[in-house]
Amino acid sequence: MAKVAVFTLGCKVNQAESEELKLKLEKAGHALVEDPAPADLCVVNTCTVTAESDRKCRKLLRRLWRDGARAIAVAGCYVEVDPGSLQDLPGVVALIPNSSKGGWAEQIMSMLPPPAMVAERMASGKARGFVKVQDGCERECAYCIVPRARGAETSTPPLSVLESVMRWREQGSEEIVLCGVNLGRYRQGEDYDLASLVGEILKRGEGFRLRLSSIELEDLRVKWVREWSSSARVCPHLHLPLQSGDEKVLRDMGRGYTPEDFLGRVEEVRRQWPRAALTTEVIVGYPGETQRAFDNTVRVLEEIRPARVHVFRFSPRPGTRAWGRKDGVGAEMAERRSADLRAMAERWRTAYIEERIGETRAFLVERISDGSHGRIAWGTTEDYMKGALPLPPPGTQTGRIITAEITGMWRGIALMRPYSSPSRG
Repeated sequence: MAKVAVFTLGCKVNQAESEELKLKLEKAGHALVEDPAPADLCVVNTCTVTAESDRKCRKLLRRLWRDGARAIAVAGCYVEVDPGSLQDLPGVVALIPNSSKGGWAEQIMSMLPPPAMVAERMASGKARGFVKVQDGCERECAYCIVPRARGAETSTPPLSVLESVMRWREQGSEEIVLCGVNLGRYRQGEDYDLASLVGEILKRGEGFRLRLSSIELEDLRVKWVREWSSSARVCPHLHLPLQSGDEKVLRDMGRGYTPEDFLGRVEEVRRQWPRAALTTEVIVGYPGETQRAFDNTVRVLEEIRPARVHVFRFSPRPGTRAWGRKDGVGAEMAERRSADLRAMAERWRTAYIEERIGETRAFLVERISDGSHGRIAWGTTEDYMKGALPLPPPGTQTGRIITAEITGMWRGIALMRPYSSPSRG
């Protein structure tokens, strides 16, 4: 039995790929470990969306070597875009670009000693099942290296998706996350779209819920929102990237909507699906972003008051249309604007939780820790609040969903307690 350590950087698509790899390794009889020292092979699934992502990848590779890694296989977006920066790092024995990921499990297993026996049962207790259903991007936003890293858009056949879902269900996972570089562009023929896939997955038994990862505004259909709002098993949460609230900046970025389009669609979503939490992301310091443009972004965010905002500082990437622009925002100004937005985002996140104290949620247990004050279950609600449940009920397991009441907030997360329905007199 070989030992393999898998490390993942970046988006949910990378997470889905890595989790699928782990399942195949376990099924083949290999053992997964977290420490690089005893591993026969470390696999690092990389990200290259920003220069900071590249730096984190190189830092992780050097740390793994210092911590005793014997051999490292590097895979993913960074390998696709700039393999020369990785091939001479200590311990690196293989580079696997995204274009080879279709067979990367077999390639990785060919580097391992054969297992002594095939495992009859895969490990249980996985909190979430990440399933990649779409890959690639053809948008070519001016700032983004992803089309080069991920290639043309492709969609996984429904039968393969359903097989992956059922594998996660066999592990006991009660939340399945559908991931894609452009999830909303999932297609199989003219009439089979993302909503068709969601409906077919939900027909495959009860006992689990479905979460959707990021969907671009131009791809989201109002009829999808109506369908999902009527299902108690589709998590009421949509991540709609904004990127900027300024019309000129959005046009320069190559985004296909205006701030008014975004606000109108958010209003429609909230009318159709009032329970849905809205999360988003913005890029700060894009070339040509004036103070007025930044203020416009703040205005849009203030109006929608998202439950969570991911704030990214613009990172110029070679090979993109924004590379080499001379009207860049200075680092100090970009950092100040980032800090301002993060402070606002924290206030909106806090307000979202506080406004829901006393309500009940379906709480997915992702891990359980033991501390000086007893056991604590950590996890996520269906509307994407991170939560902590002290003293969980006996028998609580990772990957299970329990009904819990929001009682307060601590350090930006919801405090929960097991919910007991009022007794009838």
